[in-house]
Amino acid sequence: MAYLIIEDEPVLRQTLAAYFQPQTAVTAVPDLAGATAAVQSRDYTVILLDLTLPDGDGLAWLQTWRPLLSAKIVVLTANDSERTTLAGLALADDYIVKPVSLRVLQARLAKLLPPAVLTFRGVRLDPAARTVTRAGQRISLSANEYRLLAYLFTHPNAILTRDQLLAAVWDIQDTFVEDNTLTVAIKRLRQKLEADPARPQLIKTVRGMGYFLNAEK
Repeated sequence: MAYLIIEDEPVLRQTLAAYFQPQTAVTAVPDLAGATAAVQSRDYTVILLDLTLPDGDGLAWLQTWRPLLSAKIVVLTANDSERTTLAGLALADDYIVKPVSLRVLQARLAKLLPPAVLTFRGVRLDPAARTVTRAGQRISLSANEYRLLAYLFTHPNAILTRDQLLAAVWDIQDTFVEDNTLTVAIKRLRQKLEADPARPQLIKTVRGMGYFLNAEK
């Protein structure tokens, strides 16, 4: 992934870059000239675009470049007029009015991006394709087995109680679930995913507490 931040205000530009750099490559530029040079040199996953820039109008730039860009584009501006908002949404994937908290901005971006492929101990889960593979071989899972594994994969190394897992996967408030349902599902996952199901290394049991996804290599 790579982010392009087009923002003329130095403190905000630096703050955004510092926030996202631990997660992805970031290019931050103060004007449209820098933006043009950046998109000509590489592809970006996300572009954060201010509208009022020292060398031109961000919307006019976007209208020119939008057909050529595969990135998700988010307008990030102080302009909250209805007319500009509608024009921005016609071209961009989202329109966010400043000020906005960094956590809210990150959450909005997460909605636009496909979920990340997760790999632990040789097992690969692709949420977008809803597939699971091990050593390059696709593993056939039932719907509930997939949901259980996905929940474990998105909470690596966290001890999850039986009640947590049942509620997340089977929705125990609306559906009758037998006591051994989770035990059976865990056993089946281990049979399909573990090299030695009798000595599981991926899905570990914590006696008297629950299970956890072992993310250690």
